[in-house]
Amino acid sequence: MRAGLRWLVLCAVLVACVALGYGAYALAGLSWDAVVSYRSPYAAIPLPESSGESAEESLTVLVIVDGLTVDASKKMGTLNALRKHGADLELVAPQPSLSYPNWTTLLSGAPPYVSGVVTNWHEGPAPIETLFGAAARAGVRTVFVGPEDFEQLYGVRQKCVATYMKKWDEEYLSAEYVDAAVRIARQEKPQLLVLHLPDVDEAGHARGSASTQYAEVVSRVNTDLNRLVQELQDGKTDFVITADHGHIATGGHGGWEPSATTVPGVFVGPDIRMSKGVGTSEDVAPTVAVLAGIPVPRHALGHPLEQVLGSRAATAVADARSAYESFETAYVREVTAPLGQDPAGATAVAQTSAEEDGLSLEAAGEARLAFDRRQRATTGILALLACLAVLTLVGAVSWPALAAALSGAAAYFVVYNTLFFLVHRYAWSLSAFNSEDRITAWMNGRLIEAAVAGVVGAAVAGFVYPYLREHPRQPVGEYLAGWLTLGPATMLTVLALLGIQIAWFLWAWGIDPTWRLPDLMWAFKYDLDLIQATAVGFVAVVTPVVTYLVGRYHPRLRPSQIEE
Repeated sequence: MRAGLRWLVLCAVLVACVALGYGAYALAGLSWDAVVSYRSPYAAIPLPESSGESAEESLTVLVIVDGLTVDASKKMGTLNALRKHGADLELVAPQPSLSYPNWTTLLSGAPPYVSGVVTNWHEGPAPIETLFGAAARAGVRTVFVGPEDFEQLYGVRQKCVATYMKKWDEEYLSAEYVDAAVRIARQEKPQLLVLHLPDVDEAGHARGSASTQYAEVVSRVNTDLNRLVQELQDGKTDFVITADHGHIATGGHGGWEPSATTVPGVFVGPDIRMSKGVGTSEDVAPTVAVLAGIPVPRHALGHPLEQVLGSRAATAVADARSAYESFETAYVREVTAPLGQDPAGATAVAQTSAEEDGLSLEAAGEARLAFDRRQRATTGILALLACLAVLTLVGAVSWPALAAALSGAAAYFVVYNTLFFLVHRYAWSLSAFNSEDRITAWMNGRLIEAAVAGVVGAAVAGFVYPYLREHPRQPVGEYLAGWLTLGPATMLTVLALLGIQIAWFLWAWGIDPTWRLPDLMWAFKYDLDLIQATAVGFVAVVTPVVTYLVGRYHPRLRPSQIEE
């Protein structure tokens, strides 16, 4: 009967591991899709129209140099020359530091959680107003030159008087784009010209921002920018040159690394004051709107940069105050709507509103996040208790087995994290896999490494186990089932420890973002935890063989050393 129970325990532990592995796999897919398919609740808010000042006699040129780091920009002679005559800023781009989201931020003044464009897999048009729409609404002549993606996202053909677009591929395009921009600007006499240069980003992905190839492409783009400025500068033209994101040294972006999220902002022209400072990518669209004499896009959370525009910034904000206040009020209303269900949340909102004469965007977000976490607290505690119960059950069956399993779990985490942080030098960041077409292979690599670490963890547990027993036995006869169970029990212990981390994230941020995006560093770690849990759950099937072999050939279990 006792032997039969041991075999039953083995089967139960194996089934539990595989079930948890499959559950982690399903949850990883659900959570990833929830972020990718995030829909902004703010895009549909009806907003009043604002107006801008007429700028019929001047041209504003917005240049987005895709993937340009701040360090690389400081080696560009053209930008350095412009910096001496205008505003030299470092701008912080929002998360995720990907192209589609940050193009949209630069053109709308709205971060991704407001725009709803949160990944490069976004389908259909951006659901918020951009500079193109604001210019068309105001009757301002606009030209766009750049890759075809802008048509899908912003409908530039309909909103611009002229466009020049070409498929973005490995061919160097910046020279051709600059030539087209100069030619069309002379023909159409626009008031706003938006130019996107893709080649620096291509070099960053191919070789990394620390490579000589990246520096060479930056140098070529510098020459093309010089030609653009020389051809269009007439004493009345304002230039705004920035980037959507940077790159890490080895290539890649999307994460939180300063080299990926801090970008140059160079502003020069007759309407721009000389200054240095900092800002955000959200501030670019409102600043360009003021320079071009068009309305600030209606979903903008950024504001015209005072260090760029001087007193004109305050005037522009005052002129557009009703539009800003309308959206900010609607935003606060949307975010805090559920708080009436919760007395603590409602009290916090009432107190903050009384103290601040109206709830700020930041205070509204903090109050809603605290409310959401209170709502998830019970589920989070139950998940935590379930993970602790697993460890308790293993210990109840055999404390030496629990100690061995914990040793194996420690070995698992050492092996996995050594490979991740020290061998590959990765971080918990979307920048780690360099480009979107490599994500599947990258994730599969982490899956394989987690499986390998699981096998090592089982082997360590098997090696430690005999030293924890006064009279250890070989894996034969009635002791065979116990030895075979040790491997899956170790994997179950690893799953419990991963489960504690997963439970924390689900309490902190939830599965389905409905009003904001989670902290993407922790979200990336959460995805990796689920990938590890998937691998560990399924590799449990082979760990009985591992612990059997370790027990069979363990130095303490040689026949001459076994105490009968």
